[in-house]
Amino acid sequence: MSIKSTVFKALAFTFAASTFSFAALANSASKFLGNIPVFGEIPEDFGSYWNQITAENGCVWGYVEKTRGEYDWTGCDLAYNWAKKNHAHFTFHTLLWGSQNPQWLRELDVDETKKAWTDWIDAVKERYPDLEMIEVVNEAVKSGNNYHSSFSSNKLIEALGGDSGNYEFVVTAFKMARERWPEAILIYNDYNTIQWQKVEGIDLLKKIKAQGAPVDAYGMQFHETTAQGTGNYCLNTSLLKRSLYEAHEQTGLPIYITQYDVGSIDDEFQKKCYQEHLPILMETDYVAGITLWGYIYGKTWLSCNGLEQGCSGLIKDGIERPALTWLKEYFKNPNARYGRGLADGATKFFGNMIADKQEIPEDFQTYWNQVSPENACTWTVIEKVRGEYDWSGCDRIYYWAQKNNVKFNFRSLLWGTHTPSWLNNLDIDETKKAVENWFDKAAMRYPAPYMIEVVNGGSRDSYGHYHSGFGSGNKIIEALGGDNDDYKFIATAFKMARKRWPYATLIYNDVNANVWQNNLGAEVIQKIKAQHAPVDAYGLTAYNQTFQGTGNQSCMTAAKIKKGIEEIYEQTKLPLFISEYSVNTGNDSLKKACYSEQIPVFMESEYIAGVTIGGYIYEIGGWDESANPGLIKDGKDLPAMTWLKDYFKEHFYDAKNMWYSRSIPINPLDSLDSIALENPIAIHSKIRLEQNTLQNYDVFDVQGVRLGKLSAYDFSDAAKSLRTSSAAKSSGIYFLRNRSTGKMQSVGVVK
Repeated sequence: MSIKSTVFKALAFTFAASTFSFAALANSASKFLGNIPVFGEIPEDFGSYWNQITAENGCVWGYVEKTRGEYDWTGCDLAYNWAKKNHAHFTFHTLLWGSQNPQWLRELDVDETKKAWTDWIDAVKERYPDLEMIEVVNEAVKSGNNYHSSFSSNKLIEALGGDSGNYEFVVTAFKMARERWPEAILIYNDYNTIQWQKVEGIDLLKKIKAQGAPVDAYGMQFHETTAQGTGNYCLNTSLLKRSLYEAHEQTGLPIYITQYDVGSIDDEFQKKCYQEHLPILMETDYVAGITLWGYIYGKTWLSCNGLEQGCSGLIKDGIERPALTWLKEYFKNPNARYGRGLADGATKFFGNMIADKQEIPEDFQTYWNQVSPENACTWTVIEKVRGEYDWSGCDRIYYWAQKNNVKFNFRSLLWGTHTPSWLNNLDIDETKKAVENWFDKAAMRYPAPYMIEVVNGGSRDSYGHYHSGFGSGNKIIEALGGDNDDYKFIATAFKMARKRWPYATLIYNDVNANVWQNNLGAEVIQKIKAQHAPVDAYGLTAYNQTFQGTGNQSCMTAAKIKKGIEEIYEQTKLPLFISEYSVNTGNDSLKKACYSEQIPVFMESEYIAGVTIGGYIYEIGGWDESANPGLIKDGKDLPAMTWLKDYFKEHFYDAKNMWYSRSIPINPLDSLDSIALENPIAIHSKIRLEQNTLQNYDVFDVQGVRLGKLSAYDFSDAAKSLRTSSAAKSSGIYFLRNRSTGKMQSVGVVK
């Protein structure tokens, strides 16, 4: 179970028991939802929304002591006194920071720097003796040779004990803070720790704790709220949940989200990110509090496209944007779920299938974070008449997945039983042309699927029969090179697919005909790999995991499945996907028993990279009641679904996936003819970035696919962060674009 510090337990009780003099959104919650002043002013309506306050930069050393020995506490007093008056929570931001320090500090030697910083925190102690929460150190993670903020611009590191690689200066700062505030919650705070430098942030905390630093909590700024893929997406909820869990579990500390914002001029997109992220933050028990970083449009630090300043605001021209309206509704019913899959936070996806002509259920993302069409994307459905294409069924699933940032599996390019009947009338040359044309059309229509089942059911049984009807009626095998007991036609299909989809995960899929023993598909993979076929993964159709035998129907045993998975991996050395899992029985107790025995095997095997269930709505598919694999009947969960919810709630972090941190290896193209990048952004003439101001950078791969957003003080720092980040999963050229200025810069990454 998760570790909770004594401080966190006491804090949660304090928050739950607090009474406020206003009706803030999160008053009835066990953690605060706070915000910052608006350019040095606290609006009259502040307390109607927020029950915690951070003074933005009003309390930082560079603002308070611009001239040595002369203190201007105006901005800090404003927030501190408001919190006191309104019985709200106050966070002091921050005692030690590489940025926002007095200019005169640069001129001091080591001894004078130590004296100056000691004088500074003594002055803070005298002014605010009863601080509740203090961000003691801000942005000290070292990325490459540089810290997240400009500690090298003065002698603070040397003055506080140096840094031999163990952040000794941070330890000193925490010990000095504890001497002055024995009862305060002392926080380490940093940025990019959700997506880009999460490993480095955890490493810092583990190192300073080992040296006795009295750190009570981990502050994660969380500006990287938008990320992923080819469009404008909210940061993936599974990544968020996993990052929070790893940060808490590995440090043993409660977490504060200290600077959450979503910069967008699109009201609905901003609302979507709030809907996806805030429930996770509120419902994760080791997240102790959340601070939003601004709420008045036009008066926040973020700009969109260099034109719309303050676009992260939640109130525009005096009118609440939809994200704020939603927040108010959410806190009336904080138990509502908003599109988060059962397995969010696990190291592998847990998806489902959309049946032919089935509408995508509104609640699909409540359960699943990957989608596969049943037959809608097969050749026989799309090109029933040669040269005439019906993409409608595949379109609705593919583009829904793209819009909602759900992993999409293209199923399947070549499948013996799912080829058009008109192929039977073609000779070898015409068949080859038809196959090439089908691949071309599919690639143009669907350029960016996450994964593609290139060939389905291509293995032969002991009688020489192909699993899915290849060789029956058409000349696909001959057209693609034949099969002299080497499955050359399958190797050719994979090479054709790689040319058209250089970055998709290419899968060979087959039915598990021998129930986890003597797997014929593994033999196919061995033979096509010998021909340099770019096969990336093996999909196992785990259809109906029950066993009839001579007695009553029973579940395939976990021991047999586990042994089979291990044998198949040893034969293929490829990631394995469970591509169509089902338990076909009308016996609810048996179905639950099979799920509870088998799903943990799939989720907890490091060789399995993802699991797709073969449908979940009882009424869909025309099944006989005695063999129905459905999990929801008449809108109500069947026992197997109830078990699934309980399992993932308690065990999502038990999932293992040996490719999670390094991604599934993809065979790259030999060369790239062009780089597709977005057009340069028009720059507003009035935009000016202050030195030492944290800025946002979009990250693109060499094909122009946007991978996410990171924060840094300049291009150099952003490049260093990217090079050391686990999010840049392979060697190559990446691009950074400053979101405020539109300037771009290439970055070479070597892994």
